[in-house]
Amino acid sequence: MKGSKIFKYALILLGAVFIINQLFSSWYMPIKTENAVYYTTNDGFKVSGQIIRNETLVTSDTDGVFHFLISDGIRVSKDGVIANIYKSAESSITVSKIDVLKTQIADIEDVLSYNDIEAANLELINSKIAESLGEMIFESANGNYSKNDSLSKNLLSVNNRKQVALGDTTGLSERLETLKNELNSLTNSLSNPISQITAKSSGYFISKTDGYENVLKGEDLKKLTPEFMSSVKPEETGANVIGKIVPDYEWYIAATVSLNDSLPYKEGQSVKLLTNVKSATDLTATVKQINISEKAETAVLLFACSDMNSELANMRNISITVVNKEYSGLRIPQKALRVVDSQKGVYVKTGMQIKFVPVEIVYRNDDYIICEKQNENSDCLKLYDNVVVKGRNLYDGKIVG
Repeated sequence: MKGSKIFKYALILLGAVFIINQLFSSWYMPIKTENAVYYTTNDGFKVSGQIIRNETLVTSDTDGVFHFLISDGIRVSKDGVIANIYKSAESSITVSKIDVLKTQIADIEDVLSYNDIEAANLELINSKIAESLGEMIFESANGNYSKNDSLSKNLLSVNNRKQVALGDTTGLSERLETLKNELNSLTNSLSNPISQITAKSSGYFISKTDGYENVLKGEDLKKLTPEFMSSVKPEETGANVIGKIVPDYEWYIAATVSLNDSLPYKEGQSVKLLTNVKSATDLTATVKQINISEKAETAVLLFACSDMNSELANMRNISITVVNKEYSGLRIPQKALRVVDSQKGVYVKTGMQIKFVPVEIVYRNDDYIICEKQNENSDCLKLYDNVVVKGRNLYDGKIVG
């Protein structure tokens, strides 16, 4: 009997502890907050596109060794010289040496005329030397050897400045004289090029071709239907093709989408395109034409663009987000939203007190809400406010720990 009573009392005690714990948790559960942050999103859709341009192939039927005067991706004017053609490889090598010598001479002459005491600070120069060395090591470790030449030139330039800062200009003057003599010798020994390659039109020179230059043209946009775009194939380029000129005026992006996705758009409509291109993350475009498929299931949206740079000039395929509308404001988690007296809002923690703040929703999805950013006053949600996302028995003016 005694044992059964003890067991009975133990059960009662455990039950009481459980009830007290539930009540405590209900009333004193710690709240969790997140900051309201400024955010911009859009309700656009992603699609892959192909770049259409009126490109001009650069050709040459002259036998010889090509020495390019401009780098890949550099803009050239109409009739500008792209490359000289030499009879032998030795002549091309000599021209390369001359170019290097001219750069070195110009750098030393610039350093010797250097008289800015503040800029000649040894501590600053040593820091730049260490930075240049570190960058060279980093790029080499990552297999990016294409930057070695420019990084080496930069390091040599900084070392020359250090010599001037230390007052040791004798060595540089002697080296300058040696380089000038070497330049004169090479220049006198160089034979004239047997021919030149010039640009037939202005634009960006790109040495790489993909066979679509004469297939995907902006001259006849009506033929760029979904059927055509799905079956188009590159052409074989001739052995005499050494590159192409990409114009810097109007060009196009052709994107095949469902018919439903094409319906909101009209020819002549301005749109914003977000891209995967580092140098052109967003483009202002115009809907130039909409070509619907024969079965009326898909359509090609042709976007006209005018912004061009060397990175875009090197691309044929591009990933874009077609932005229908952008929304900006203060972002809060979806779970933070409350309804009090038919008013949508959030609880904001200030010090040890929470306060209900009404909000105007401009955008929402399953994860978060964007609220209108109003004038800064005590009755609105502010940037970096501590918004309550978890808590029980919340009410305006409640004191919390």
